[in-house]
Amino acid sequence: MLSLSESLDSPSPHIHHQQTSQNLFNSSLNAEQTSAEYTNSNVVSNENVLDLSNETNQCSLSLSWNVESNPDEQETSLNLNTSSNTTTINDATQLLLTRLGLIQQQQIESSKVLAGSAPREKGNVEYFTLVYLHSSYPDESIIKQFRSLVNFLKIFNDIDDCIAFINGVFNEKVIFILLNSFSKSILPRIEGLQQIFSIYILCESDDEINLSFQQLKVQGCYKNFNDIYEQISKDIQKTTRDLIIYISISSNSSTTLDITYLYCTLLSEIILDKNESRNDLQELIQFSRQEYDGNNDELKIIDEFEKNYQKNQAIYWFTRQCFLSKMLNKALRIPEADILYKLRSFIQDLCQQIENESVKDSITVYLGQTIQRNDLDDLKNNLLNNDLITFPQFLSGSTDQLRAIRVAKELPVQSEEYIPVIICIDIPANLKCANIRSRRYSIDNDNNVLLNMGIIGHLIKVEKENVNENQIASIHLTLVKCENQQKIQQILETKRTEIKSFSQLVTVIKLMITMNQNISAEHMVETMFNDDTLKADINTQTSIAASYLALATSRRSQDDFKRAVELYLLSLDAFLRFMSPNTLELTSLYGNIAGMYLRLDNCEKSHEYYQKALGVQLRSNTPDLLTICNYTNNIGIILSKQGKYSEAIKSFQRTLKILEQVTEPHDNELALAYDNAGDTYLVQLKYNDALYYYKKSIEIQERIVPRNPSTLGSSYYTVGNVYLKIGRSHESLTYLKLALECQQEYLPLTHPSFALLYNNIGLMYYREEQYSDALKSYFKSLEIASISLPENHSLVGITLFNVALVYSSQGKLDEAIESVEKSTEQFLKTLSPSHPDVVENRAYIESIKRKKILKELFDEDFDENVTSF
Repeated sequence: MLSLSESLDSPSPHIHHQQTSQNLFNSSLNAEQTSAEYTNSNVVSNENVLDLSNETNQCSLSLSWNVESNPDEQETSLNLNTSSNTTTINDATQLLLTRLGLIQQQQIESSKVLAGSAPREKGNVEYFTLVYLHSSYPDESIIKQFRSLVNFLKIFNDIDDCIAFINGVFNEKVIFILLNSFSKSILPRIEGLQQIFSIYILCESDDEINLSFQQLKVQGCYKNFNDIYEQISKDIQKTTRDLIIYISISSNSSTTLDITYLYCTLLSEIILDKNESRNDLQELIQFSRQEYDGNNDELKIIDEFEKNYQKNQAIYWFTRQCFLSKMLNKALRIPEADILYKLRSFIQDLCQQIENESVKDSITVYLGQTIQRNDLDDLKNNLLNNDLITFPQFLSGSTDQLRAIRVAKELPVQSEEYIPVIICIDIPANLKCANIRSRRYSIDNDNNVLLNMGIIGHLIKVEKENVNENQIASIHLTLVKCENQQKIQQILETKRTEIKSFSQLVTVIKLMITMNQNISAEHMVETMFNDDTLKADINTQTSIAASYLALATSRRSQDDFKRAVELYLLSLDAFLRFMSPNTLELTSLYGNIAGMYLRLDNCEKSHEYYQKALGVQLRSNTPDLLTICNYTNNIGIILSKQGKYSEAIKSFQRTLKILEQVTEPHDNELALAYDNAGDTYLVQLKYNDALYYYKKSIEIQERIVPRNPSTLGSSYYTVGNVYLKIGRSHESLTYLKLALECQQEYLPLTHPSFALLYNNIGLMYYREEQYSDALKSYFKSLEIASISLPENHSLVGITLFNVALVYSSQGKLDEAIESVEKSTEQFLKTLSPSHPDVVENRAYIESIKRKKILKELFDEDFDENVTSF
């Protein structure tokens, strides 16, 4: 349920009547306000500090215990009941401070952004990207030739456009072909870029070939494309052996894990879950054809894969270095969830075959690689800290150490910072690795052992190249079972529980959301939503709909309400592919859509979807009364915002009648509904009717155990302000004191809201002619303001002026003049000397001075015959 007087910026699953607009600093406290807002000519005008008439017309909203709460993922029963975990801002003064500009809105904490948060371009599924810079567009035959090596090709004829693209590459390595005439202009600008892997210069004459290039990444100058093609083919073949990455896992922390490790591990677990019985190979084949469209060589292999693939051939296909291993190697490095999700069936087969073909005895496997010197130093530190090392991808190695050393020394290095290294991995008999000698695609392959993805090892030794007999750096580690690492498992289990869902897709999407991968997640679901081949699959459509729900909830938690409503509507579209629009389970989705439209101030659309939600409930054989209460209450909010007050009151009264008749008491909801009705009367300046409903709300709140001092204090404050408005200062003072007692229970005593509250209490004492108590309250307000408000805040000026009124009434005219002068000085910190408020302050000083002259002339008779200001 929503509250008419609560903050739109405070989403909450709980019903709570926060401080109403009356208890926020009125706009007159802003330095830019005009004199009419706090004119100084008399006491009544000064009370405009508390004026309700303008503020209550700007009714704001807050989420209820049910509507707009976070929807649970869809179970197979399609239960869309909502349960929010959105952070609640119970402290109404948060909004107060925000409006005052004292502190910023609470920001949602986001996890570390992983590379790949933006959606990738079609075809960009491999580790390498080929960039071609030439003054003319290449022949189609050349494009096809190079795409057989690197699927993703970008062609440019402008240097700036080319550099802009390269600078935007984060996850891939760029193979760069350029015409020699561009080299002098572009090479100095890209020489330091890490994403550049290798450069090949096309020369148009024999003379140009003699040019020398000092850059390490320049592989040479070539007269024709065939020569470049052959060289790139050789370089890629060597480099595919050198695509290993590792992640260090601290052994000292019991509460945190490296975010990349967390993401990779949980994503792998989800992908390997075999609970779904669908055959996903056809989905993989369809996806591969789309990504490799126009790449004839790979399309032929995809056709062959579709016709001939068997589960016991996974190792053969992985070692073939075709579209499968190309996509898999990149997707595991980054990682890219959408590609891994499409590859899930093949990954499961590959892991299963590795286990089936596993070596029985303990062995040592050697991998020839290159490594940056800094990384080697980091590994030595990891060794000292007893940290663990994990490799997220599948590893191919050899049991022949000398062969691995030869491979390492033959690998091309990307810069002088890279050196060859051999990784020695001791594999105990109880851990799985496959002897692939008879299963691999090519017998010429140097590697004869395949290790599963996600292996974890303890570092034993890290040596630089000058300390061993082979003159090559080495990293030595022993594999361990992750299941035996209790701290790691505890952290992983917490995250598993957080993202758990009924389907692989929804679980992947929720994981991506927690890793701040919303853009990629939305792109992934959108691709599946638009895939015509999946529209007839109810299970897939259910997962797509639930994924859109999770994404919408995430966007809403970021206050991106426009995108949230778009995603909620997409979720609805997915559900409507296999469900009737009048299905009862869709009511909360309609409610969420309505809530987002209301936050966007689109009352018509909001009303439309709340009516849809209400209509489905009313037509149901098993209507939920509390849900109906939510909708009638929220419809009342909209009607009130539209100025349809009589209709709004009827809607609130429906809510009250249902709540009063349900079996279990719902005091919080009742109190909120009474508050909303009171707010609607208040905005019409029907103060007596407003007081009736506010007092009913207070009666209910006072019997709730335990009581909520925040909401109750807010209600006391509201009633106190209404009494002030109708000139009943005694009753106003009573309720303001009650509000003060409540605020003292949950706020620090120097909180800025107390400065306002003490000022208003002082004003009521002044009206009751209790001048001593009025001064005590004003001075308390000034004391708190000096601690918690900006030095130039206008409330200080207003309170000082109110102090002057008290002194004037007591006949202490010198003190009154001094206080008004201080008030004027305060206003001048933010206002110009010609501002009407400053002018009126000075006029009031003159009037007190005239009063002082008259008092000195008439002495004792003055106080009896002259009315004080």
